[in-house]
Amino acid sequence: MNKVLYLHGLNSTLHQDRREVLEKYELEIFAPQVDYEGNPNALQELLDSYEVDMVVGSSAGGLGGYYFSGVKQLPALLFNPALPFRHYMKYIPDLPPRTKFLQIVLGARDEDVPPQKSFDFLTREFDKEVPMEIHWQNRLEHRIPIDVFEQELIYFLNKLKSTP
Repeated sequence: MNKVLYLHGLNSTLHQDRREVLEKYELEIFAPQVDYEGNPNALQELLDSYEVDMVVGSSAGGLGGYYFSGVKQLPALLFNPALPFRHYMKYIPDLPPRTKFLQIVLGARDEDVPPQKSFDFLTREFDKEVPMEIHWQNRLEHRIPIDVFEQELIYFLNKLKSTP
């Protein structure tokens, strides 16, 4: 059974519908409550505490998941990651070149995390070939409907099976 670290958004939690979808695909879920704003060591504590096979994150959890997966060289599925808002995390490590698959889902109608800023961040970060796909969802806002969550998770898991 693959272990997944699920990182929730700012002032949020892992919702039951998402837990059920993750469990449906036989994933062992670790979903800690993270105080992104109040704990300057949140990312370091996550890095010290969890040994998992993959990361799924949303919004602020997508930001944390981006760095967690980069440091640990793990595949990650990130929904509307708050990449332009690095100031939420006090500890931002330098990342080695990414070798594991990164799937980013950006909602064109997201008013909380401007998708173009996240896209610009990603294109600046990756000036060489990186195993990454950006899925642009034209009707998607900041909150992720469960059907989109499951659709993207299925794609992500299938991609991991087909990638050495």
